[in-house]
Amino acid sequence: MKVSANLGFLWSHLPLPERIDAAARAGFRAVELHQPFEMTATDLRRHCQGAGVKLLGINTGKGSRSGDNGLLAVPGREAEARGLIDQAVSYAFEAGATGVHLMAGLVGPADRALGRSVLLDNLAFAGGLAQGTDLTLLLEPLNPVDAPGYFYSQSAEAIEIIEAASVPNAKLMLDLYHVGMVGDDPLALIDRHLGLI
Repeated sequence: MKVSANLGFLWSHLPLPERIDAAARAGFRAVELHQPFEMTATDLRRHCQGAGVKLLGINTGKGSRSGDNGLLAVPGREAEARGLIDQAVSYAFEAGATGVHLMAGLVGPADRALGRSVLLDNLAFAGGLAQGTDLTLLLEPLNPVDAPGYFYSQSAEAIEIIEAASVPNAKLMLDLYHVGMVGDDPLALIDRHLGLI
């Protein structure tokens, strides 16, 4: 089995370079990060290479306001969202990451239809930046207990967005913790949607 260390959770009391080293000492050969931007992308690539670990996914930034949890589906903040997409995709290319989690953000019930349209437009923008590359653009539903108000909590919602967008690089990040928290059957999701995961 291949597993990666999520350095957003593990060894979080340490500076990022020391977290990478700790993961390597613990036997991990791959890491993923939430917000890697405290290091330059070049330094992160070099540090991962020196530690013998592969960099997998990073997240887009959360946004400039307190309480933000991504902006890709947030109406009225499209310019900032695209800046975060551009930052993360450029950083991923330079750092050698294989994927970017495009964080959808918090959207109230009255804005869901507009939020879907905003998300589709922003996903198309991200797809244009990643076109012709191996970079995977990831959508990850977050359960409403841990992320109240997040744009989607069910895998089916993210899958519908991916299918509607027709962005070749877009995939579902199937986080089994979130899947379990909302009561979905992970084996059924994998069986039905493996090509999108």
